[in-house]
Amino acid sequence: MRIWIVLLLFLLSTAGMLSQNGPDRNPQLSVDVAVFDPHGRAVTNLNRSDFELLEDRVPQKIGSFTSVEKPYNILLLLDCRDETQDRLSLLTGALAQFTDQLRPGDRMEIAVFGSDVHVVLDWNSDRRGGIHVADNAVCKNTDLYAALDWSTKEVLKVPGRGSVVVFSNGYQTGIRRQEISVNGIKLQRIVPAAEDAEFQRLLKMAREGGTPFYFISVDTDFNPGSRNSDPLQDLQERRARVEQLAEASGGRIVFPRESSEVVPLFLQIARELGAFYSLTFTPQHTHDGSYHTIDVRVRDENYHIQLARKGYTAN
Repeated sequence: MRIWIVLLLFLLSTAGMLSQNGPDRNPQLSVDVAVFDPHGRAVTNLNRSDFELLEDRVPQKIGSFTSVEKPYNILLLLDCRDETQDRLSLLTGALAQFTDQLRPGDRMEIAVFGSDVHVVLDWNSDRRGGIHVADNAVCKNTDLYAALDWSTKEVLKVPGRGSVVVFSNGYQTGIRRQEISVNGIKLQRIVPAAEDAEFQRLLKMAREGGTPFYFISVDTDFNPGSRNSDPLQDLQERRARVEQLAEASGGRIVFPRESSEVVPLFLQIARELGAFYSLTFTPQHTHDGSYHTIDVRVRDENYHIQLARKGYTAN
């Protein structure tokens, strides 16, 4: 009898350990961080012990650590609709400068999207060649959500770390709308993101997929374009959605206010990606709906930190 009691206690104890360390355990979050010296040069020789990671100002244990030397895969996903063609031409003209900032082991793929996705330069192509995207058959409408979904799967096809750099105005053909009344006039407006099931599915994918999205976002309420005649509320809603996708995925978003700013911001992102260390940690909060800050520090206080993910929302 005593043996059976001991065995039962052991099984109960094991079950408790499994429940703590099994499927319900908080998933690891990935944090990309670049480090620069006072002269703006990337610092590439640091190791795990040089970093401290904090959540809500509380130090956390660093899980996995990936050094800068590990190859990085970058997928450029470019919106090719007519409304973005002028800025897109600037970007494609700067691709040679972009590739110059990549290292020999890094890979790059370029795809344009509209109603569908068209790969114009795959992972194994010679990245020194030019690309042509104008008048492509896919450029008539825009399915941004499907393109982002496709991109996360595409990055996983190649080994190593990876991210997606997205050039877009956030437009989504056929986005769900609702009727509202403004001064007695009935109007159709984009529904709030929380009420859009398709967007929430995409947001969940971004949060759990492990692939950071870096957006170069144009024609929003922050930086309206000359061709933009959409209502302010729609511009705000589209901008808020891409901001959520960037934050949830661990990437970030930039808003060029002039066409002349597009290429410098594009090249800045390339510079940062080539200098990233990747850290992971287990978040201490889950499902509380609150935003929690993330900070990374290094031993040398003279170094400048560029942190891709500055926090997360525990949904």
